[in-house]
Amino acid sequence: MNIEDELRGALDVSAPPPTTTLDHVLKRGRRRVFAQRAGAMFGVAVAVVGIGIGATTLNHAAPDRTPADQPNEAPSTVEHTLGWPRVNTPTRAPYRTWSPAASGGGAAIDIPLCTVKAPSVPREPGLGAQPLARELVAKWRDQAEKLLPEMTIGEVTGFPSNVLFEFHVSDSSGTGSIRIWAARFAGTPQASADDGLWETGDCEPARRLVQPDGSVAQLHEVRPHESIQALTQTLAVYREDGLLIQIEQRNYTSASVTARTPANPDVTGRPTLPLTDEQFSRLGPIIAEGV
Repeated sequence: MNIEDELRGALDVSAPPPTTTLDHVLKRGRRRVFAQRAGAMFGVAVAVVGIGIGATTLNHAAPDRTPADQPNEAPSTVEHTLGWPRVNTPTRAPYRTWSPAASGGGAAIDIPLCTVKAPSVPREPGLGAQPLARELVAKWRDQAEKLLPEMTIGEVTGFPSNVLFEFHVSDSSGTGSIRIWAARFAGTPQASADDGLWETGDCEPARRLVQPDGSVAQLHEVRPHESIQALTQTLAVYREDGLLIQIEQRNYTSASVTARTPANPDVTGRPTLPLTDEQFSRLGPIIAEGV
C-alpha cells in the first residue's frame, strides 16, 4: 500500500455529527429575516418601477387633456368671429331705429339709422360706371365658392354694359345674392376709405383690413333697404391700382324685386342676409388682389 492509498483510507470515515449551538441558531435566524426583508423590499421596488413605467406608457398613449375632451355643452356648429378692427373714430348717434315691417317677413331686428355722408371727393365718373370684365367676375365667383363651401353659389349674371354683376348665394334658410360693381377713385386707398366711411349711413365705424400692398377692404354695417323692406350690407375694396370694387350682399335677388306687384310691394327673400360678417369678409382679400 502506497502513501496515496493510506491517505484515501484515512479520509474514508463517517463525518462527525453536526453540533448545533444557540449561537448558530441565532445567526441562521438573522440571515433568514434579512433575506425575507431584502426580498420584500426588492418586490416593492419592482412594483413601483412597474407602476411608473405603466403610467408613463399610458400618458404617452392617451390623448392630451384639452378643451376638446371636455363635455360638449354647446352646439356643434363652429362660429368664426371677424378679426378686422373697427376704424378708430367715435360712434355716431342714430336719428331713429328701423325694424322690418311684418309684411316683409324679415327677422325681428332693430337697426339704428344715421345720416348718409357722401364722399367729399367725387368718384370718376361715378359708382357703377367702371365696366368690369365678365371673366374677372367669374374668377371671383369661383374663388368665393372655394372660400364658402358651406354655401351654394350660383352662376354670374351680367347686366347691360358690364357695369353690374350678380350671383346667388343659398343655404337651408333661402336664397340671397351678391352684387358687384366698380368705380375709379382719386387719391390713396387709405384716404378714399376714410372719405367713404359713412357713405352707407352706418352708426358704428366700419371694420377695416389693410393689405400689405396698401389696398383697403372696408366692411360696413347691415343696412335696411326701406323701400322694399329688405336688408343689404356693403364691402368696399379700395385697391392700390385706383379701382374701387363695391360688393353688396342682399337677402333677396333681382328676380324678387322684379316680381313685386302693387298688391305685394315688398320683396320676398330670406329672413336674414346669406353671409355672416366673417363669411362676407372672406371675399375682401381675393378682390383686393391685382389682376
